[in-house]
Amino acid sequence: MEKDKAFKYNTEVVGTTKVHSIKSDYKIRIKNEVTYKGVDDGLYRFNIVETLYELAEYEDPIMTQIAEMTNRICSIYKEIEIGINAEGVIEKVYNRDEIYKKWQKVKEWLTNAHPLESYEIIRAKEYELSNEEMEIKNIRFIHFLHQYFFIFKQSADKGNVRYIKKNEMDRFGGGVVIPVNINLREQDLEDGTTERSYEGKMVRDNKVIERLRAFTKDQYMHPEYKMTGKYIYDNITLLESDFTITEELGEFYYNHSYLRLTLEE
Repeated sequence: MEKDKAFKYNTEVVGTTKVHSIKSDYKIRIKNEVTYKGVDDGLYRFNIVETLYELAEYEDPIMTQIAEMTNRICSIYKEIEIGINAEGVIEKVYNRDEIYKKWQKVKEWLTNAHPLESYEIIRAKEYELSNEEMEIKNIRFIHFLHQYFFIFKQSADKGNVRYIKKNEMDRFGGGVVIPVNINLREQDLEDGTTERSYEGKMVRDNKVIERLRAFTKDQYMHPEYKMTGKYIYDNITLLESDFTITEELGEFYYNHSYLRLTLEE
């Protein structure tokens, strides 16, 4: 990836979520500009600007309100400068002061627009912003950042499978970290690009299962968390990616999302 050159990406997110009897389909369109700034103290430094976030479809009005508040909170990260380690994990946010200033305006909007519904959300976000480690853990699950850096700098020997362990977060706000085993494969394509694909499944960790059962209030359910993905690279420049996540927590909690990312010509 060429240093100081802006690469423009389009992402479309299509999915379905179900909580108890409420089921909603959603579609989101996102545009981002990514600029690689070089290596800083051992970290790959990126500036990422979100130029569009459009909630194109969301059926349930209650979920629409939640999505509206969530999107407004995420707007404080429309421009973010981050340091990424060699495993694709965010280790530093360089513009935290600017982000906090934006949060003050968003907090004011939440208080005026949704005074009752936003109270606990504001408390939680205030706590998160006071704890850099917690903030970074949550930032990495923003749609574009999650997909773009998921297998950043990761490769596998041709014809072999590489095994990687990742920590994911449950999709329903329970705050449960879900360990996932990733099987990564790689092949060279005829046009000179490289395809990396993976499949991932939840590790059957008893403590994690207990926490998920406590969250859903279902002591007998068997949680499932699956991921699949395909990435096409030209050297280290990401050209396109398909990214799918499915989480099912018993009968009443289900989420499936498909993300399609492409580099603009």
